[in-house]
Amino acid sequence: MTRPTRPTALVIIVLAALAFLIAAARLHTYHEPLERDITSAAVIAHEMLGGRSLYADMWDHKPPAVHITHAVSILLVGLGPGAVYLINVAAAVTTLLGVYFAAAAVGGLSGGLWGATFWALISGDLWLQANQPNAEVFINACLVWAFALLVRASGRPPVRRMLVVGGLFALASLYKPVAIAPAVLLAAAHVIAPPAGCARRRAAVDVLLIGGVGAVAWVATFAHFAVVGHFKDFYQAVFAYNQFYSVNNPQGSTSIVTNLGVGFRLDTLFPSVLLNALPLALLSLAGGARGATAGPGRSWLLLLSYGIGSQVAVALPGQYFPHYYQLWLPCLTIGAGWALGSFGSIVRVPRWVPHAAGAGLVVLMLAEQLPLYQVPPEAWSQLKYGSLFVREQGLGRELGALLGPGETFYEWGAETGLYFESKHSPPSGVFYVFPLLAGPVAQPLAARAVADLERHPPVMFVVNSGVLFGGRLRHPILVWAEPRYVRLAGKIDHDPFVLLVRRGSRLDVSSLAK
Repeated sequence: MTRPTRPTALVIIVLAALAFLIAAARLHTYHEPLERDITSAAVIAHEMLGGRSLYADMWDHKPPAVHITHAVSILLVGLGPGAVYLINVAAAVTTLLGVYFAAAAVGGLSGGLWGATFWALISGDLWLQANQPNAEVFINACLVWAFALLVRASGRPPVRRMLVVGGLFALASLYKPVAIAPAVLLAAAHVIAPPAGCARRRAAVDVLLIGGVGAVAWVATFAHFAVVGHFKDFYQAVFAYNQFYSVNNPQGSTSIVTNLGVGFRLDTLFPSVLLNALPLALLSLAGGARGATAGPGRSWLLLLSYGIGSQVAVALPGQYFPHYYQLWLPCLTIGAGWALGSFGSIVRVPRWVPHAAGAGLVVLMLAEQLPLYQVPPEAWSQLKYGSLFVREQGLGRELGALLGPGETFYEWGAETGLYFESKHSPPSGVFYVFPLLAGPVAQPLAARAVADLERHPPVMFVVNSGVLFGGRLRHPILVWAEPRYVRLAGKIDHDPFVLLVRRGSRLDVSSLAK
């Protein structure tokens, strides 16, 4: 293991330049139509700041960390693309620094800089949907720093270091519980191969400290929702619904165990969306194989545990969305940095050879990425998701202009960007259709939504026609809306959206004609 040295002025300048590169690259898609997970979290956070309660009023099936993160950003710059951009860049730069310190632990300063450079170039990969802040970007920011603290540990690590590691693992799990998988495997690796000078018994105590912090964090979260009277809402959303979600998937899995089996099949372990990361993976594997046979294997065992844990985290939900695979990126960039930084100490080669290999990889990555920055941000959304979110953004802005202050609309669909773009609050916090269609919370959520709409009838009712299943669907919310709303006059094409207005409202042209 190469002993890490303090960053020099040159290293600080390079890291600052890479951070600027990340910020500039994200600016290109500042106004990109956002996908539903991001807009849901932003809208929920905004409503929380206005006094509505998470889970009890505003429903989501993610733990609270992502909503709190968005809320902090909205407090700083307001609801809109600026708040999303802020947390996007902050998470990516935090991970950049973590990758550097983790990669420098084995590869020295050069390995750290190569790892950081690779991260800066691939962390916004379009095909992994990585240029916008899904929950994975925050998980990566937590896990990479926990990994860096573990891999840089020597002797008997101070208790405070293990408490920080435990806090980082706990925070990652509060973004998504699947983050527990890499945390558990990294903790196990710490016990199997303790730092030099640290007894295995002491390493086991470290793991107890790490686990204790995680337990305290989750107990405190449970306690909070119990104290405010929303424990049942929290449990049903984050645990009952997610259990249903994980075993109702296109892969046909019926349990977490079968999810893991599917997750380690060749097609799900190496999907086409990871193609741009393949050179990093090969470099990491080559360096890992040499490092494991040439000296103490603790560092490489930690990296292997991180990688396996990342794939377990990808597999646990039973869904294989491209952005899930972002969890692989810190591990691969660190491994590539280790390989380039330490290869010269393993094999006798001229000093310039590893750097030439790294430069060649940078050129390859730039050739893959740069052409994408010549197309507009709407094209990025279309390449990732099709035209739905582009149409959603346009309609959301139209609704913002059409509706007056205090007027609301409700959408039967999952396009929460309509609320994000229009800046109009949803009349019901049950504004996401999928849990209304099936699962353990469908019936109580439908009753809640109908009650919300009855108390605060929206001026408009927007329907995503794709969620009507050819008109065959009968649902309590649609039954409630049917006699109360008529189609908006005009021939503007909003496909797949159908715009309805409340009978007798100022937008109901038919009532004015009478």
